[in-house]
Amino acid sequence: TEKVYQQIPTPEEAKRLLEILANEPEEYKLFYALAIYTGCRRGELCALRWSDFTCVGYDGILTVQNSRSSVLGQGIAEGTTKNGKARTIYLYDDMMSLLRGYGHYKLEEAKQNKRRFSEYLFVNADGTHMHPDTFTKRLRKIYDQNGFSKHFHLHTLRHYFVSTMLHSGVDKQTVADLAGHGDTSFLERTYCHPQMALKEQAAKKMFSSMLEEVIAG
Repeated sequence: TEKVYQQIPTPEEAKRLLEILANEPEEYKLFYALAIYTGCRRGELCALRWSDFTCVGYDGILTVQNSRSSVLGQGIAEGTTKNGKARTIYLYDDMMSLLRGYGHYKLEEAKQNKRRFSEYLFVNADGTHMHPDTFTKRLRKIYDQNGFSKHFHLHTLRHYFVSTMLHSGVDKQTVADLAGHGDTSFLERTYCHPQMALKEQAAKKMFSSMLEEVIAG
């Protein structure tokens, strides 16, 4: 099977991007933060409801079970996730704090516009759904304005989540479950090359260390 490689931000690029995204308007800041922290697909994020979150003390659990995407001839349609299965993702208190702050912001927005509070997270001021393409186009503009690779896109945030999990030593099956993949084969085809690059770097460091000892001896 042909391997499909994804360009993934370096740690330095990721840090700079996070700093930039932290200054985005509330809807975009939360959307991109969730994309990075949970690895959810664009359609899954657009379909999130407040009822999908469960508090566990200061932490929380996100249940991903729906997706909103463009369907040819039908506009935006809502259905199940890509593999048709729901999955749960644990959220630590920092992410839940950001979510709570956003909830207060959207509640005040609804009051000001004299409308009911929407059950969905990502809605416009008038309560209508934000179009999925809005998030894609805005992030493309952010990339271009800040000199990031032209190969980066919204899905790059998901790739970063997956590659970070793998590089941190999380087993492939757990990462596949968190990302909503049926098995690990896609991960092995797409994400194992960054791990091999890290192994190559480790080997070079080991060789350099040994060489220094030989010279010193």
